[in-house]
Amino acid sequence: MSQSVGLGLLGCGDISALHLRETQHDPRVRWVAACDVRAEAAAARADEFGIAARYTDYHDLLTDPAVDAVVVATPPVFHLAPVLASFGAGKHVLVEKPVGITVAEVEAMLAAQPVGLVGASCSCRFRSNAAARLAAAAVADGRLGRLRRLVARVVYPASPGYNGTSPFFLHRPNWGGQGVLADWGVYDLDYLLGLAGWGHPPVRIQADLVRLPPTYRAIAAPRNDVEVQVTAYGELADGVVFDYRRAAFYAGEPHNEWRLEGDDAALDLCLLPGTPQVVLHRLTGDGAAEEVLAPTAYTWSEIHAGPVLDFVGAILEDRPPLTSLQQALEIQQLTDAIYDAGAR
Repeated sequence: MSQSVGLGLLGCGDISALHLRETQHDPRVRWVAACDVRAEAAAARADEFGIAARYTDYHDLLTDPAVDAVVVATPPVFHLAPVLASFGAGKHVLVEKPVGITVAEVEAMLAAQPVGLVGASCSCRFRSNAAARLAAAAVADGRLGRLRRLVARVVYPASPGYNGTSPFFLHRPNWGGQGVLADWGVYDLDYLLGLAGWGHPPVRIQADLVRLPPTYRAIAAPRNDVEVQVTAYGELADGVVFDYRRAAFYAGEPHNEWRLEGDDAALDLCLLPGTPQVVLHRLTGDGAAEEVLAPTAYTWSEIHAGPVLDFVGAILEDRPPLTSLQQALEIQQLTDAIYDAGAR
């Protein structure tokens, strides 16, 4: 069996450089083709990283015998067609997040995925490290007892001197009318649901979506009138409570919190590089005992390399990826439930 995988890159925008830069030195990874509808973008990326083949039509990339698997790094509205075509051509597929714009799109990808081919999502970025594995093991081993709550509160004020050029989803129409939830929120959902062991689709969700505040509209009107703040609360399967807040342009101090709570213990987590990464708080007869499970921060390089290296490992080792398309569907179900509830 081959000890490496020939990867074709579809979409040569900003994120593609991180995929290439952080994985090109791994002997299991061979970047063999680059494709973009903009010939100059495909040529520039291929020249930068020494990729031999470059295309402007992904159908041509899919006929290249050197391509074993495809990394779909196009804007979200252009994910579905190349994923279906890649599976039809017998290629493994890794899809950038968000995998789809709706549940129906992800379901179509799953229906097209042949047995034996890996379908994976890049939303696993922040779980592809040793600290996340320790947290997931603590949940799977029953150290928390019955799981009760998935919590995230991540809020940031606008940067001083804001000039209207960010966040990028306010200015890129190919994101399908989705804002911070489809951008950073997908990472939060993958992180919480993945560490919790999946299997927690939404039952009842209430949500509030807030668009760009008037103060910042006066500085620069966005091309996309999408949400920059999300608040969601509700019930997931098995009676698990979902308590979520992700906000940009927040009127207050920045705050990061990711937490899993059970009957017997809770995990305080750090999705981003920081210390400590994972702390277990266990109830005892005398109160609560604290145990630091992962004291050391991982790096942004590990974050950016994670999805591709996990994808290649899943192919070579014949195992599931960290986030399969079936699990991406669970994320999309919760995403759609939040958008639907926020629109009422």
